[in-house]
Amino acid sequence: MCQSKVIVIENGKAEVVMTDVTLLEVKNGKIIVKNLLGKELIFDEYQIDYIDLISHKIYLRLST
Repeated sequence: MCQSKVIVIENGKAEVVMTDVTLLEVKNGKIIVKNLLGKELIFDEYQIDYIDLISHKIYLRLST
């Protein structure tokens, strides 16, 4: 299976905040991610920094 990891970059450090991500949605300026078990995280004031499709990683950064 090809689930992804969501990684938040803050103060130059990267931290995995969710694994087994199956859905990413941008809605009303918020990033919503859900994992295989249905757990949901909402990131307000964040933006997608980049997505590495080879390693299945989604990097988020605080909006400036």
